[in-house]
This record gives sequence, structure tokens and C-alpha cells, in this order.
Amino acid sequence: MNRTKTNRCDEKTMEWLLQADPWTRYNTLRELLRVPETSRELKDAKNALLRSEAVQELISDAAKWFPYLPKRHNDPKLSHYALRMLVDFGMTYDDLSAQDIVSKATAHMDGNLLAIRQERPERPKKGNAEEEQHAGNNWIALPCDSPLITYTLLKLGYDAPLVGENVKFIKEQWSTTRGWFCHLFFVEGIYKKLQVGCPMAGLQALEVFSTIPELKESQYARNAFYPLQYHRDSRKSLYYFGRSKKFWTLKYPFVWYNALYLAEVLSRFDFLRADPLMIELVEWLESSQDELGRYRPTSMYMPFKHWDFGNKKEASPWITFLVYRILNRFSG
Repeated sequence: MNRTKTNRCDEKTMEWLLQADPWTRYNTLRELLRVPETSRELKDAKNALLRSEAVQELISDAAKWFPYLPKRHNDPKLSHYALRMLVDFGMTYDDLSAQDIVSKATAHMDGNLLAIRQERPERPKKGNAEEEQHAGNNWIALPCDSPLITYTLLKLGYDAPLVGENVKFIKEQWSTTRGWFCHLFFVEGIYKKLQVGCPMAGLQALEVFSTIPELKESQYARNAFYPLQYHRDSRKSLYYFGRSKKFWTLKYPFVWYNALYLAEVLSRFDFLRADPLMIELVEWLESSQDELGRYRPTSMYMPFKHWDFGNKKEASPWITFLVYRILNRFSG
């Protein structure tokens, strides 16, 4: 693969990726080298991926499906993030024999929407010294959870009517740039003033839209992108999402709002190819290469410290693969 301004994955780097862990090898063959799905080499790589102890542990984590009440949304061990990692690695419904996982993921609804176990924070009552109160142990749908579950089900290839109904709802919520908003008390005042959707909710909606041809370049996708564009242009924190050092980080899995996550999603859309935010992200990625054209994690989640993307001292094959896939998409 020739080196260009947006693609410096030379033969040595490619070989390094092919000798890495099964998830990197399989996706390098499939996504960067475009090895046919029918080839023995790719089938062997998929089988090695399925046999991986680390992947089997992820499957187990996903199958438990919220066995405890989360204390925070950005806990990387939550079940829907484990399922998301599996689809990032290229797993399908048939690969996982995912009936048990899917039945649990679709068993809990909030109205007509997929929900996760969580507490809904409430505004503290007058005279109460506590910062906030929590209302129960419920299954609640929020714009930074439900689209993620919908996306993973779509990527698994699970096309039940329930998933289509969730896609329809998410689409309808982004008929304007205000989008689907959580309206939790600690952000409601900012929302009333700005009338701009949440960038995290917009990002997850874009992931859903990226999987559906008729929505991928639609006005709904453009509306979902608007909060991200507004966030960049304002150069300020938006609903507590900032653009500081924590934002500009090479970090996986895609749990919370950061530049690598944005680049991964936004690079899927043709209408964003020349957008200043996309160009800014690509220039940052290019500037983050080491002398060999590889990428080292700049932040990590401690539960994944034993994975290659959890070691800040060495280049990560998986993050390097992710970056080159982004750059390939951007360069066309």
C-alpha cells in the first residue's frame, strides 16, 4: 500500500498488523487488504478470532446484560459496550450464536425503545444537602444508550421489526437540529438557552444512520451532525462535553466522546468529507503517527490494560488499524 498524505501504511506496518492479535489480523485482511469473504485465509482468521479467550470473555460479558446497576455511563465494562466491541471486531449474529444475547438486549423497553438498567437522576429538593437524588433501579432509554444498542443489533445482522421501529424513532427525533435530548435536570437549562442537540446523542444517531443507505446522506444525518459542528465552532464545553486533552486522545473502546470515536463515525459520510471538523480530525490523526507510521494509545480504560490498546508505552496494532481505516475512507 503506497504512502500518501492520508495513508502511510507501508509493507512493514501491514505485516505488523497481520501478525497481531486475531481481531486486528482479521480486520486488516478484510478491511484494508479486501481479502474476499470466501477465501480460506479470511475464514481461518475469523475462526481464530472466535477462539480467542479475550473475545470469549467479551461474549460472556455481553451475555450477562446489565447484571448490576451502573454508577456511571462511561463505565467500559457495561454490557452494551462489550457487545459493541464484538461488532467492531466483525462479529455477526451467526458467529456469536447470539440468540441469548439479543433476547436479553431486546427484553427491556422504555415505551417503544430499547433500554438499559440505570437510575434517572432528579433535581435535589430544597433543603436537601445532597447534590442529586436518584429515582429507582429502572430500565430507561436515553439518547446516549438506545442508539448504541440499535447500532450493534444492526451490525450483528439482526433485522427484527423491533429494530426497525427503534431506527424510525431515532430518525424522527432528528428531524430538527435539536434532536433527541435527555432533558436531565443538570443540562436542561443549557438546552433551553441553546436549543442545540447533545453531541454524544448526535454521534450515536449518526452511527445508526451510517448503516442504512437511505439515511446515510439524509437530512436526518445532517441534523444529527449539527451539534458536533456547533461544538467545534463554539470552542466551548457543550453539555459537559469538552474539547480538551481528554477529547484529543487515541482511546479504545468507543465508550465516550473523543476525537478517535468522532473520526471513526464521521469518516463514513460523504457529505462530511470536506467539512472543517473532519479535516481537523484527519490532520490530528496524521500528526499522531510515530516514525514508523504507527499509533500508540494516549489514554486507556483500566479494565482493558492487558489488551494491546490498553498499553500507552507501545504502539497498538488495533488502534493503528482503526486509524488507517479512517484515513482510507477519507482519501476515498
